[in-house]
Amino acid sequence: MKKYKSLIWLLGLIVGLSSCEMRDELLGKGGAGENAGTLELDLASIYNGVTLSRANETVDGGTTTGSFNEEDVNVDNYTLIVTNTETQEEAARGKVSELKNENGKVVLPLGEGSYAVTAYNYEGENVTVSERPYFKGEQTFSVKKGIATNVDLTCKLACVEVSIGLTSSFEEAFKDDYSVVVDNGDGASQVFDKNSIGKKYYYQTPDHQSCLNASIKATSVEGNFVELKATIQKPADAEGGESDLEGGDSFEIKLTEEGSTESSVSIGITVDLTFTEVGETIEIPVGNIIYDGPENPGEGGGEDPEASITFEGLPATYTCTYGDSEIAGLQNVHILAPNGIKNLNVTISGEIAGLLGMVGLPETFDICNMDDDLKGKIIGLGLVTEEEYNQLHAGTCTDFTFKLGGLLVLIPQVVTSGSSTFNLAVSDGVNTKDGDITVIVNPKEGE
Repeated sequence: MKKYKSLIWLLGLIVGLSSCEMRDELLGKGGAGENAGTLELDLASIYNGVTLSRANETVDGGTTTGSFNEEDVNVDNYTLIVTNTETQEEAARGKVSELKNENGKVVLPLGEGSYAVTAYNYEGENVTVSERPYFKGEQTFSVKKGIATNVDLTCKLACVEVSIGLTSSFEEAFKDDYSVVVDNGDGASQVFDKNSIGKKYYYQTPDHQSCLNASIKATSVEGNFVELKATIQKPADAEGGESDLEGGDSFEIKLTEEGSTESSVSIGITVDLTFTEVGETIEIPVGNIIYDGPENPGEGGGEDPEASITFEGLPATYTCTYGDSEIAGLQNVHILAPNGIKNLNVTISGEIAGLLGMVGLPETFDICNMDDDLKGKIIGLGLVTEEEYNQLHAGTCTDFTFKLGGLLVLIPQVVTSGSSTFNLAVSDGVNTKDGDITVIVNPKEGE
């Protein structure tokens, strides 16, 4: 029995020593040698001038941490890297929670020399746009033999934050089919619609860019199509004269109704810029918001013939017989809109209108702006592909073939007789053009 106890004790000692060696390897210990000094690190993340702590604690009345997950707020989840800047070798790497000692502090033995310490919540360096914030902190320091070096490392937003809001006047003047495309001028782009109002998106910080671009399209409650393009310039005197976009810049773009007449309504925007490291907010001056092109259909001195909307296959009338599986001579509708298709409204009337519930379609819908359920049905019917819808929704599609066959062939199979009409109305934000496709179903002989 005594022999077994000794064996168990020996095995426990081996495991304990092995664990210590593994921990030392993780912490970068064992390589400091006789010239060892110590890094004592205090780490925190900051947002809107508030030092964040655990997400389950109330900070800033809950406003600051309300949109962040615990893994992005709690620095224990962050990755920490210490690099020798002279040799470029990593002296330590791991999660902060793994690198802390028994007293909950990050204390690392390091050899004499120059170092850089980096911490971040996730690998967000090359992410163009995300709903997840990217926090990062970097600092250099020196270590001397036998001396403890204290480093306070603050992680801040290393990306540009963007959100869209609406005024009550905008909501009253426009339908909820609006969309806003915001890009950072360097390949990062995000489409905002009614489902993303108030959400914050995090853009990769571009190099040597001083503005954001916004392309807005909306339909007034009267049915007028409105498009507005704007460049939002960061003020030159912001942050001590730095006008380039910086990590931690937060833009809140608010859409408003700018004024209306009997025939048109205009969109306006205001922008608040917050420097989240210090929590300071300024309103971007009106002169720093540059509008490009007419705000309302019909403005700008008349229609440019080279930019006009053209159709092939519209208007058209087709005749078939109840029970037919095909419609003779059916032709797809080819649409050219050099300014980009901003709205493609389909209005269905006649005999087929009362039967649309069979395929789950409304009598009126905009192909450029659909919810996920309707989009799934339209793609399922073969009217558009996922890629085509993304272009239409962004307003960048200039050449589109509307493949109506998947929808029209249903008519003679469910309508015993009568006429059904599909009106297509296309808008490029300046001009609007429409036409009808009519399907006449004759009854079967003898019925």
